[in-house]
Amino acid sequence: MSLSKRFDQNPARLRVLLSGRERPGSLNQQRCYRCGKSWWPRQPRKPVRCPGCKSPYWDKPRRLRSTLGPPNESVNKGTLSKSLGQTLTKAFGSKDADHPGDHNDRSLAHALTVLKEMKAAGGTWQEMADRLEREFGTTLEKDQLKALVR
Repeated sequence: MSLSKRFDQNPARLRVLLSGRERPGSLNQQRCYRCGKSWWPRQPRKPVRCPGCKSPYWDKPRRLRSTLGPPNESVNKGTLSKSLGQTLTKAFGSKDADHPGDHNDRSLAHALTVLKEMKAAGGTWQEMADRLEREFGTTLEKDQLKALVR
């Protein structure tokens, strides 16, 4: 026996069961807060997820992340440029680096030249890696060295 026939036969039960609720079988149009899709559900119960974006949070508005405000302390431009300058001089090997006697060229072209010379001299991959780390401040694996020397 269908639900509507049972309620038709006993109207007192209908009044008690429906007090404070909508009529059974009434469907309301639903709208997703995430993608904006609106649809009519097939059943009177709350849908599990949005049929458009498949989000289980379709009935909850999206929470926005709080944006980062301005920093509490302002950055001193002089200190910043000085620290960047020191980093760049270390990388490119100028006279102001930490090693005053180290005035070598640290360019990629020079590194490739050193690697090719060591390969021609019969140096091992470990020796090549150690020299690159010592002179250029970079660590490479054997496969990476092979690709550079070819």
